[in-house]
Amino acid sequence: MKITSASVTALGAAAVLGAAALTGAAHATASSGGAPDLAGPLSASGAPALAAVTTTSPVAYADNLVRAWGRGDRQQVDQLGTASVARALFAYSDPGGVSWRRTWSLCAPGTNYATYHDDARGGTVTIGVSDVLLSEGRQHAAYQVRFSQAHPIGPVAYADRLVQAWGRGDRRAAASYATPRVANILFAHADPGGSHWRRVSSSGAAGTTYVTYHDDLHGGHLVLAVHNAAEQDGQLHAVYDARFTR
Repeated sequence: MKITSASVTALGAAAVLGAAALTGAAHATASSGGAPDLAGPLSASGAPALAAVTTTSPVAYADNLVRAWGRGDRQQVDQLGTASVARALFAYSDPGGVSWRRTWSLCAPGTNYATYHDDARGGTVTIGVSDVLLSEGRQHAAYQVRFSQAHPIGPVAYADRLVQAWGRGDRRAAASYATPRVANILFAHADPGGSHWRRVSSSGAAGTTYVTYHDDLHGGHLVLAVHNAAEQDGQLHAVYDARFTR
């Protein structure tokens, strides 16, 4: 198995990608029921059938892609993902292996993101699935992929790094720590954010750490919500909410 580094566009339910099934569920938003067996039916030849391509669930769609990559099924990967996604996946590892565990999923305007941790080798991969292409039943709905070897630094330091990146106007760095929605909120408020944000408190509740910053120049506060499990798992985009208050 060859493993090289790869990173392409994009962004960010626990489910072990084993040889037979994906199990468990833990979504950024509420999830109902257990995760289905996403291995799919077998064709007469014994090869995995491609019926799963028509699923309307973006998380299941991403699961199917990672499963196909995991077993080295280039035909199905080419159907589920764009050419650039397929190239990035197989450049990173061929086949992908069975140790990818879904740890996070997020719905954002136009795109749904699912993140998987490699329990054997470390690191994560995030798949972006287009809502529009999926709703139309078209192929190649998985159009974004990003690999990360991020290291846990603690939720407060994680939030600090986002504020620092936003403060200096570094959109690329900010996008590493924030979801697309959070990044848009921050840069819509100020671009750049400036150096006058001072952390004043932090608190934890229900798997989230809330970190509060005071605007020493204009007044008011910014509260960032960091998903603890995502940060501890070394994932990107663990800051999933941002609110400005007066």
